[in-house]
Order: sequence, then structure tokens, then C-alpha cells
Amino acid sequence: MLWVLRDVVLLCFGAIVLSSFLGTLKRAVGTRMRLPPRAALLLAVVCIVVLLSLTAWGVGVPMARQLEELGSTLPAAWAAFQHWVGGLPLGQRMLDWMGSAKDMAVPWAKIAGVASRVTTSIANILLIFLLGIYLALDPDVYFRGALSIVPSARRGLVGNALEESGNALRRWLLGQFITMAIVGVTVGVGLALLGMPLALAIGLLAGLFEFVPFFGALAAALLAVLLAFAQGPVQALHVALFFLVVQQLEGNVLTPMVQKWAAHLPPVMSLLSVVIFGTLFGIAGVVLGTPLMVVVLALVQKLYVENVSEQSKGFTEAKPGPNL
Repeated sequence: MLWVLRDVVLLCFGAIVLSSFLGTLKRAVGTRMRLPPRAALLLAVVCIVVLLSLTAWGVGVPMARQLEELGSTLPAAWAAFQHWVGGLPLGQRMLDWMGSAKDMAVPWAKIAGVASRVTTSIANILLIFLLGIYLALDPDVYFRGALSIVPSARRGLVGNALEESGNALRRWLLGQFITMAIVGVTVGVGLALLGMPLALAIGLLAGLFEFVPFFGALAAALLAVLLAFAQGPVQALHVALFFLVVQQLEGNVLTPMVQKWAAHLPPVMSLLSVVIFGTLFGIAGVVLGTPLMVVVLALVQKLYVENVSEQSKGFTEAKPGPNL
């Protein structure tokens, strides 16, 4: 049953993640500006929408122009690549295979399927945004509602587990946003020093993509290298090496240090969560895999590990000693 409803479960969890973020913003804005909770949440949502709109306008238009310029320079780069590959022992066979693949019929059915999935994804994102706002408006109502379906004898244990999982999720989000900010600023400044156009825009996207461990950084690197080809293959090589250095520092120094402080999540668990939940649930599992793993580990710790440990301790204390 749960597997059939997996898309609904992921939508609900995505809304919970967003509501956790919005709730943190609501408390921060309300405390700083002395606003009531609903007004603070409304102000936070308006700021987020304005920021996303300005980002889409400021990044999308120049990037489309850059991609158009790239399209005019790629034929020459492709010709040079073909000439280089043709000199390899198996190069001509590779070129023949690529030529035959290029001449295949256009898979319109697959294109229609991709368009349908994109439309569904946009609708799901809007639904997550709306659900997240409703959850952030009054989270205590939904918390009490969830506890009401739990047997009264277990409500204390389940309530503590849910509170701890929520705290773990908020700590992870804080640590992740710190990592995203550092990576975004580093990439933007580094690409600007390399003379890349749209350096700050790419840095912003790199920071946003960093929400997905490893694969987000890879997507940002591929985008930057693709845009760098407009300035030539040497610039593309420089950008690729720069992203390699950033990825190594982020993966081996920054993320382990931040997440150890924020959520106590080992780096290998982050990667495993993306692979496991991505395999099970697709793109949504890739995006939400790490926060889902954080919540699962917190629930297991509270509901099983600590509970079993306390029961074992109680059993040991109650066990009578040998008669002497």
C-alpha cells in the first residue's frame, strides 16, 4: 500500500521539509521585526517569491543569450573533436556509430513522455509549496492530529520521536544552507576571476544545486563547462579543474565538518541516501533523499535504539541476583 502511495508520501515529505524551513524563517522574522506569526510567515513567503522571480529573470535571460552564442561556436568545436577522434585507433568506428545514431528517427513518444513528466513536476512543486505554507501556518494542529491516531500508551514516545526528527531536520537544513552559501560564493568569485561571463549567476545555481549532495555539484560543473566552451576548450579545461578543486574541498572538508556539527550525518550516508531513494523514487528521491535519511535515522534512534536500550536496562535492574 505504501509503495502504491509513494508519490503522495514524497509530496507530503517535501511539504514537511519546506514547512520546516518556512517555520524557521517565520520565527526569525517574527522575533526580529516583532510581527505576529501569520504576518511573519506572509512576509517570508513574499520575500522568497520575489527573490526567486528576480533570480529567474536575472539568470534566465543572460543564460539563454549565452547558450545561443554557445550554439554558434559548438560546430567548430565539434569539427575539431571529430578530427581528434578520427586519429585514434577506433576513432573512425566511433564517428560512424555517432553518425548512425544521429540519423535515427526522432523518438517523439519519448519526447512527449519527457514533456509530460516536466509538467507533472511543475505541478508537484506548486503543490508542495502550497502544502508547506499551510503546514507552517499552524504546525501544532497537524502534530496533534498525527498523535491522535497513535495509542495513548505510546503517544509520549512517538511525540518525542517526532520532535527529535523535526529538530534533526532543522539542523540539517541549517547546515545545508551554510554549505550552499559557501559553495555559491566560492564558485561565483572563482569563475569571475577566471573571466567567465555569468559568473555570479552560475555561482547562485551552484549553491542551489548543492542541496543535492554530489550530483548537484556535478550538474553545476557540467553547466559551467558547457558555457565555458563559448570561450574555447582551454577555458573549459580551466573551469573543469576549478570545479574539481571546489568539489574536493566541499566533499572532504566543508560538508563533513558542517554536517557533523549540524546533523551528525556521515558523508557516506548522504551519498547512500541519494542513491537508495533515487533508485526507489526517481528524481524526487534524489532531491529529498538526504533529508529523508536524516528523519529516518532520528526516528530509528528514538523509537528503536533508545527504547530497546531503556527496556534492556530496566530488565537488567529488575532481574533478581543469585541467592547466596
